[in-house]
Amino acid sequence: MSRTTRTLLMSGAAVAAAASLAFGPVAAQDDESSMEEMASMAPMEEMEPGLHVMDPWARVSPMLDLAGAAYMVIHNNTDADDALIGASSPAAEVVELHLSSMDEEGMMSMNQVQEIPVPAHGDAVLKAGSFHVMLINLVEPLEEGAEVELSLEFMTAEPQTVMVPVKAGGPMMMDDMDMDDMDMDDMDMDMDDMDDEMEEDEG
Repeated sequence: MSRTTRTLLMSGAAVAAAASLAFGPVAAQDDESSMEEMASMAPMEEMEPGLHVMDPWARVSPMLDLAGAAYMVIHNNTDADDALIGASSPAAEVVELHLSSMDEEGMMSMNQVQEIPVPAHGDAVLKAGSFHVMLINLVEPLEEGAEVELSLEFMTAEPQTVMVPVKAGGPMMMDDMDMDDMDMDDMDMDMDDMDDEMEEDEG
């Protein structure tokens, strides 16, 4: 796959389903959990200066023709902004940084990005429906309980290699789809067939 920007568009019933999966867990937290997050920042600032990768995980991808996705939080305990600018892994032939998002018309897209900002004394949150690390052309399926070696390259900080546990993170997300194998014309036809079937059932 080239390093040019890729966009995956979904329409019809697929938008509603994918939006529910990819954006449902990203709901706003209540005041109590927000206060807990603020309290948790104190220990973070007691960390050694530098970038700290926390809670990395990769979603189960049982089929080789599905791409994998890795998520994490990168905490920047320095006075200078930094950025994640690349990644590599022996688990995949190609590793890219991606951003999933939804536009004003409710259309979902996934684009390759050249960097993920990591603000000074702040966090870069890589999660489903947002920034993530894309594992393309998997060497073997990502099975629950396994670990994936992932090397991260930063704009300023030294590279880091982390072991990423593979977890069952719910239904397949948009982040897991292999865009080279997606036939959007077929998807549109499937959606049209589904709509026709629903109309017949209602009739």
